[in-house]
Amino acid sequence: MESYEEKIGGNIREVRLQKHYSQERLSGLCGISNTTLSAYENSKKIPNLTTVAKIAKALGVNIERLYYGDENTAFATAPDEGKRVVNAVYMLWNMGVITYYESYTAGVMIHYDQKDAVGTMLVLCRFQEQIRRLIGTLDEFKIRRNTYPDPDRYLEMILASVAAEINEAIRNGK
Repeated sequence: MESYEEKIGGNIREVRLQKHYSQERLSGLCGISNTTLSAYENSKKIPNLTTVAKIAKALGVNIERLYYGDENTAFATAPDEGKRVVNAVYMLWNMGVITYYESYTAGVMIHYDQKDAVGTMLVLCRFQEQIRRLIGTLDEFKIRRNTYPDPDRYLEMILASVAAEINEAIRNGK
C-alpha cells in the first residue's frame, strides 16, 4: 500500500495539471528547481512540510490536498494520532488562528493585545503539555528561523518529535 508521502508527487502533478501550470511555472512560483519538482512528482523525492506548504500556496490549495488527495478526509487519514494532532495544531498556528498565552488566571478577563486577536480561552482535553510546548517552540522558531542552517529540516524535527511524544502518551494510556 502506498504511503501518503508517496502519494504527494501524484497529487502535486494532478493539481498542477488541473490549474494548467507547467512544471517550470510552478517551480518558479515555489522557488525550487524544475528538476526537483519533477523528482517530487515522480515520487523520487519527498518534499518536506515547508516545501509542500509553498507548493500548496502556489497552487491555491490546502496542504492536505497534496498530502492526502482529499481535503475533506485529510486529518482522518494521517498515519497516526500524534501526527494528526500535530498537523492540526501546526496548521492552525501557521494560519494565525491559535497562539499560546502563558499568563492566564481562572475567572479573570484577560485583554490579549494583538491585532485581530480575541481573548477566547481554548481548553485542551488531552496532550496539554505537548501542545503548549509545540506552540511555544513554533513561536520561537518563527522569530529565529533564519538562524538555523536548515530551517525546514529543523521544523520537520520539531513536528516529528512532538508527534512521537503524543504517540508515546497514547501507548502509555495518558
